[in-house]
Amino acid sequence: MRLENMKRCILHNLSRFFLLTAGALLLLPVQTRALVYETEQDFLATGDFNGDGKTDIAIVDRYSGRVRFGYQLSPGFYNWVDWRASGAKDVTGVTVGKLTDLKRDALGVTSADANMVAVLDAANPAVPTAPVPVPNLALGPNTIVAIDVGGAGNTPLHDLYVGSIYNSEPTPNRLTWFRNDGKSLKQIAEMNAIGSGTYAKRVTLRRGGPELVASIVDGDDGEVMRVERLDSGKPELVLSFGDLPRRADYVVGNFRGQALKEFVFYKSGEPELMVRPLNETGGKYQAGAAKTVTLERPVKQLVVLDGDTKSRLLAIFGDEEPAEVLDFDGANPPVSKQKLPGAPEHFLSVAVALPDAVVLLSTITNDRPRSATYYQVHLLKGDSYDTGAYGALASLADRDDTTVPVIHKHILAKVKEQTEADMQSYTNTIPGTDVPYVMVKIPSGEFIMGSPAAEKDRKDDEGPQHKVKISPFWMGKYEVTWDQFLLFMYPDDERKLRDTHPTDEEINRVSDAVTRPSKPYVDMSFGMGKNGFPAIAMTQHAANKFCHWLSAKTGHFYRLPTEAEWEYACRAGTSTAYHFGDSVDQLENYGWFFDNSNSKYQKVGMKKPNPWGLHDMHGNVTEWVLDQYAATIYEAHAAKNLITDPWVVATKPYPHSVRGGSWDDDPPALRSAARRGSDRTWKMQDPQLPKSVWYLSDAQTVGFRIVRPLKVPSPEELAKYWTSGVEKD
Repeated sequence: MRLENMKRCILHNLSRFFLLTAGALLLLPVQTRALVYETEQDFLATGDFNGDGKTDIAIVDRYSGRVRFGYQLSPGFYNWVDWRASGAKDVTGVTVGKLTDLKRDALGVTSADANMVAVLDAANPAVPTAPVPVPNLALGPNTIVAIDVGGAGNTPLHDLYVGSIYNSEPTPNRLTWFRNDGKSLKQIAEMNAIGSGTYAKRVTLRRGGPELVASIVDGDDGEVMRVERLDSGKPELVLSFGDLPRRADYVVGNFRGQALKEFVFYKSGEPELMVRPLNETGGKYQAGAAKTVTLERPVKQLVVLDGDTKSRLLAIFGDEEPAEVLDFDGANPPVSKQKLPGAPEHFLSVAVALPDAVVLLSTITNDRPRSATYYQVHLLKGDSYDTGAYGALASLADRDDTTVPVIHKHILAKVKEQTEADMQSYTNTIPGTDVPYVMVKIPSGEFIMGSPAAEKDRKDDEGPQHKVKISPFWMGKYEVTWDQFLLFMYPDDERKLRDTHPTDEEINRVSDAVTRPSKPYVDMSFGMGKNGFPAIAMTQHAANKFCHWLSAKTGHFYRLPTEAEWEYACRAGTSTAYHFGDSVDQLENYGWFFDNSNSKYQKVGMKKPNPWGLHDMHGNVTEWVLDQYAATIYEAHAAKNLITDPWVVATKPYPHSVRGGSWDDDPPALRSAARRGSDRTWKMQDPQLPKSVWYLSDAQTVGFRIVRPLKVPSPEELAKYWTSGVEKD
């Protein structure tokens, strides 16, 4: 690129799930700890979400509904993956249970204001799955519990029990349960509730006893603790008592070391604990007399640490103070056993207890409620904890890979071509607009990739030649134009077109969720023309995101071509330096380059096409491909007799490969086999710090074209294609 060279020289249990008065007996064996904790900002859940027998962690941000999963690899070590959508914002309830498969846990969530109940299966750490809405007739579902509801049609899977608060007379409070038949969740019963419930948790009242549901119900007589079971198919009261501290949370443990347990109530920001031990007479449970004990300072959260015979408390005091493991006998003030520090220079906010560890979560500031940003693990060793791994949690920043499963589903539903014989070239209009694009059928086949040693102007990175097999695909007849790319760049302008070009609202919703470019600070065409001209100066990340967006809009899978696909399509069955032969004298009939371009790009399709009907494969703009540029990769390919659909997956931001040469290049750079890699200097004049992930201020010769493979890949592969395997180049 001559222009570029010139510029270089110049420049706990289930929480809030059981709204009201119900409880249940869990009949399934519990293989891992399935608990839900609740804070002002987050729900924190434990369970075996991928079915490997290890206890994982899920952090649900209340406001956004985004879920960050930490999959346990080995004791104390977690694979924290990017957030996933739960299906609802302003989350009011979370539950964990065997909702999709007996071998693993899934999340259930509610949002009262969004009138939403949804189930999120997170079996695969690498592939996000879409949340599944649960049809709900009651209004304002705000609590949820995954529990086994007995009665007709019962299955081994957990059912759902949902409380709602926005209904009409005689009471706004309703309880609804849904039967899980392994295929769907269908409502089977509904009843009025005596009040609204909070802090619902799965508990046992004695060591080794059945799991029940406890909730604090705010009824006409004040707040009452109710513990119930549902194994008969209807609520059955097991325990009830009042005289509770107003708006208090609670934990349940074997603090006395006896078979029967104790309830400990506390209010965040206060030092007093109220203890209610349990008694049993004739198989009936009663709560003993209340006793108040006082901690040395106000507590933010209490967590139960269960031992073989006795439970301890873990107290979170907040700010920069360490958490403390407390010995507690259920009667006398707790005694500090061990202090556990949180993340350095962070504010400790919440803890999660696992069978073999404690995970402390911290925030970057304590000035207002914030979701956790950092974690510190403490591993259980005998009778105490050793400090283990620590690190940053996944960011809650906006991302669009959660759209991938939905787009994949749309693609599969729309695909018509099953075999290569079904493929035809076609012209489509981008839905919601009047902007067309043309795709050309590219047949499968084999070719010799690279240039022969005798080819004039050949470079070392073009060899050795090797045999490549290519699967069938469609390729853009022309380079992507500004007419198409500006729809992606300026979403407000694209949305205005929907008034006169209506399209499906679900398509709009999903495509609008794809991340769009920031507004450029200059005209990115640099005055060379837009209508019918190729789009330029975008990063490979921007080109990938355009493919992501266009796939969402159209229901076809589009991506950048691989280097092998690009050269195969450019050659179009030829083996000469250019697809029209070896003579440079003919180049001006087929491509725009330095000698004939008038120092600017030209409208697409003005020159003759190659034998397969593709225009501007030589020149006009250099085109992004998917591959990491590797000067010696052909040596590895040549070691094989035949390589099928090669793709050098990127592992670093630079360099990526570009192909075809441009309007600013001399003829040798336009040859079919010519290669080059991207460079950081393409952003040299970008005033942003850090440099833009969307635009290349100093690469006015770089554009791209799209391909559509016949075979639709998996959602995991879609995500890899649309990110090109690296962070935003």
